[in-house]
Amino acid sequence: MRKNSQYRALVLLDPFGMQVNWNSIEKLSGLSIDLWILIPTGVVVNRLLDKKGELRQRVKLQSFFGLPEAEIRSSFYAEKKSQTLFGEDTAISKLEKPIKRIAELYVDRLKSVFKEVVDEPLEMKNSRNSPIFHFAFASNNPTAKKIAGQIIGKLQ
Repeated sequence: MRKNSQYRALVLLDPFGMQVNWNSIEKLSGLSIDLWILIPTGVVVNRLLDKKGELRQRVKLQSFFGLPEAEIRSSFYAEKKSQTLFGEDTAISKLEKPIKRIAELYVDRLKSVFKEVVDEPLEMKNSRNSPIFHFAFASNNPTAKKIAGQIIGKLQ
């Protein structure tokens, strides 16, 4: 597709877990591609963002988001310092609505690769009404973005 710009492609990515690394998404930059990607916001990514901010799977999260650990931490955690009898103590807590934050961060990352990205991906919920996936759209074609936005709007 890089050698012949007349080609167009529709890419549907339904990864198993977090198997699509960010560098794979970056390779789509500048191509005539309409991308639909299922982001495992609630079923996988949120579970790797533990409540204490330990990020035991930091390498996987870095590969998924294409971001350094510090940016991932600042996107999902807050630090609160307080004085105790034994000196200063730092408490780390996970920010509210982490699943929504995951989707927003991923959409922002898509905007660094594609010119046209639907701001509000389709939120997919389980039978208990908990968000488990977000279905996002990215392209370099403004008309494709408009159509994708209409599709998502009708499904929500």
